[in-house]
Amino acid sequence: MTCDQADGELADVVAEPMSTDVNAVLVFNVLRTHSYLSPFLDADLRRRRLTAAQFNTLLVLRAAWPDGLRMGEIGERLVVTKSNVTGLVDRLEKKGLVERGNQADRRATAVRLTEDGAGLLDRTIPKHIELLSELTDCLTTEEKRQLIRLLTKLRRRLRLRRRKGEG
Repeated sequence: MTCDQADGELADVVAEPMSTDVNAVLVFNVLRTHSYLSPFLDADLRRRRLTAAQFNTLLVLRAAWPDGLRMGEIGERLVVTKSNVTGLVDRLEKKGLVERGNQADRRATAVRLTEDGAGLLDRTIPKHIELLSELTDCLTTEEKRQLIRLLTKLRRRLRLRRRKGEG
């Protein structure tokens, strides 16, 4: 099946009046696409004994190399709660992939990627990029760029609404 072949009429999966509302169809398709992508991405990362949240944390810390980030900054970049960040960092630290600086207040402590963490990313990223390419190979480069622009525009608007306390 190509990307152009539909996997069923929308009316078959979304009830009226939702199936005729372009906003509902858009959100439904974004969510449905995520549900199809996630198992492939999760399985790829599981082979490296990582969750998606752990992988994203390592990527965020790599971008902040060599200084690292405070727990709150990691949470802001990942859009997760502080308690989730603490759990993520605890598990990554046990694996030797990150380290905390010495600080009495754990939230103010800088978290840094270790050499082992950087090495794991070096081994993981090329294979992950290959998988992402395979999963999106039915789209042209221009279609991918257009989709990136549109999703980025939507995400920025949603982020603003969230900051205003609307979400």
